[in-house]
Amino acid sequence: MACNPDFVQYIIDQCSGAGEIAVKKMMGDYCIYCDGSLFGLVCDNGLFIKPTYQGAAVLKELDMRPPYPGAKDHFFIDDVDDREYLTAIVKATVPALPKPKQGKNPMLKKEIHVPKSLDDVIPAELVCSQALRAFFEKYLGEDFRYKVKFQHWLHQNAGKTYREAVSFYRTLD
Repeated sequence: MACNPDFVQYIIDQCSGAGEIAVKKMMGDYCIYCDGSLFGLVCDNGLFIKPTYQGAAVLKELDMRPPYPGAKDHFFIDDVDDREYLTAIVKATVPALPKPKQGKNPMLKKEIHVPKSLDDVIPAELVCSQALRAFFEKYLGEDFRYKVKFQHWLHQNAGKTYREAVSFYRTLD
């Protein structure tokens, strides 16, 4: 059974004293975040918080349940009407959670370069980003697309200017 959007908003409001609360829809239910850290789930109109020793110390009653079939047990919070209580649980839980792992995508480690003019030099390790696409659209029009041949040219021609890149793009079919 999916969550009622009014209930989800109520939980957001109730937890708001702990920090910036956000939710992300997940197959009818919601992941709930505080200051960017995933701390629980809102499933079937119930609040489930990731278990930590620090969070357990604040709980009025320890009730462990899986938020959905096959999931690990979480703290089930029955008393969602006490705003101070929910704030205290979230404030105790979030710092105790492991920090999210950095993505293994090597493209995320590269610096995104956005040229200021056509005379700027193409750097080595260029990332074909949306910002760079906007730059090329300014000179090549809204029909600009990253063609494979063009991307290869960009990566093989570090040290040349973006003016040369625009000229090369115009030679492609």
